[in-house]
Amino acid sequence: VYDRIESRARETAGQYGAGMCTSMEEVFERCDIASICTPATHHHEAAVAAFQRSVNVLVEKPIARCYGEGEEMVRIAGENGCILQVGHVERFNGAFQAVAPLLTSPMFIESHRLATFSPDRGTDVSVVVDLMIHDIDLVLSVLRGREIVDLKASGTRVLTGSPDIVNARIEFDSGCVANITASRISREPLRKIRFFQENLYVSADLGKKTVEAFEKSTGVDPARLASDPTAFIRPVTVDIDTGEPLLKEIVSFVEAVVNGAEPAVTGREGLAALGVAERILESIAGEHR
Repeated sequence: VYDRIESRARETAGQYGAGMCTSMEEVFERCDIASICTPATHHHEAAVAAFQRSVNVLVEKPIARCYGEGEEMVRIAGENGCILQVGHVERFNGAFQAVAPLLTSPMFIESHRLATFSPDRGTDVSVVVDLMIHDIDLVLSVLRGREIVDLKASGTRVLTGSPDIVNARIEFDSGCVANITASRISREPLRKIRFFQENLYVSADLGKKTVEAFEKSTGVDPARLASDPTAFIRPVTVDIDTGEPLLKEIVSFVEAVVNGAEPAVTGREGLAALGVAERILESIAGEHR
């Protein structure tokens, strides 16, 4: 364990029976894998130092402070044969994992990520990078390989110096539209994402880890519809893994390193999410010019 605040490092090391290092470099000299949990402003510096010592890295989201730094992290990891996994933890949420296999060709996606205000959490950055980037990553993972053809966003500052509530409308070359809303000034927290595709509707509550899914029924007698309009649809049963997403994320990273496999959330995927987040912020800035 290393922390720039020595007392905090000592407390954590004692709690878990871990060794305590006096510098970031010492950590990387003594280990094969590292979890970087610093603010994003320091991700690039720490990750590059790790890769130069052949240490594999799990880095918290966003991958970096800016796209350029993230791009360099991906490049240097590749040059040194290191695995880079980005901590988009919602990928490991059992509710999302349950619905992802059902989503073959979604045409509309709507997500709401609302949080109560906390002056101790991420107020130095926009809500886009702090919260919305989770849902950007989920959308991109579902629409893997699809290109963005149009992006519009609006947002405003309310309590901090950067946007606190933002809505983005993203259109893909498949025709799918994703409508993503994030706020850090809500009275009640909410983390919900809904998917619509032909013959299927899915709603995943990521906070409660619950899913509602319905598909179109076949062979329904039209005479039934007058008395029972819901005869058109039938519920889809899904199995939900209620395990702790953060633990699943860490286990997934370790297994990728041990097996020499591609991680569940690659550096390039983390970079793609950050790239879209930056485009959203540029759209908001253009709106206010």
